Amino acid sequence: MDLETFGRTFCMPLGPGQAYHRPPFLYRGVEDVAVSYTADPASVASLLPPGVEAADDPPVCQARVGWNAFTTFGPIHEAMIMIRATFEGETYLYQPFIFCDNEIPIAAGREIWGNAKKLAVMERSWGGSGTPYGDQLIFTVERPKGKRIMTVSMACDALEDPANLEDLRGLFTRLIPNSEPGRPPSVAELVRLDLQAHIHTSADGTLKLWKGRGSVTMDSPSQVDPWYLLAPVKTLGAWFTVYDFDLPYGRVIHNYLNDQIDWS
Repeated sequence: MDLETFGRTFCMPLGPGQAYHRPPFLYRGVEDVAVSYTADPASVASLLPPGVEAADDPPVCQARVGWNAFTTFGPIHEAMIMIRATFEGETYLYQPFIFCDNEIPIAAGREIWGNAKKLAVMERSWGGSGTPYGDQLIFTVERPKGKRIMTVSMACDALEDPANLEDLRGLFTRLIPNSEPGRPPSVAELVRLDLQAHIHTSADGTLKLWKGRGSVTMDSPSQVDPWYLLAPVKTLGAWFTVYDFDLPYGRVIHNYLNDQIDWS
């Protein structure tokens, strides 16, 4: 492979077998539940990188679970926790945890934006398959199968006005270890992600955005996947949305390699 060809290569593996193409990645018909709640301040602080602080007292988190029926990665289930946080005077949704059930977006998410993605087993249904409890959407997250990390449920009660909801940018820590011992990480950055979602419209012209009663439980603690550190103290609200978005490049807003940090 000559230098010109190598310079056009976006990701590994080199050549025609590259794992993914260049952004943007297209997501269509996303069905997403977000449950907002307060969490323990000390636990939240233990998961935030230097310079990033909880925006609220007590801290506010969101458990988000989604079924992405079509993406240019293929269909994806995703589950994540977001912390409402500040960095240098601006408020973001910082992501300490995320699970996915498709290998390629895991590679792209970790390498491009710093999504801390792992594989997990996720299932979604309205009330549970073959049961009469169809009023509630239920989303379960297990890693490995049989070890329940999180359960999210919601009943949609009324339409919501999008003007009532915040539109915050995502924030991620992109950390890539060095290949040699005793050296700083190859990459240590805060990455900002700006998304523009387009909510679907129903036949009557109303947006497919509902509010309702939601719950989040993390009642099987795992030291391998310690999502329980961000277990809810008080539930604040829940929303169900159907929307499209294009997933673009991120933007580096801080480089920790420029800081005086002991990386030993």
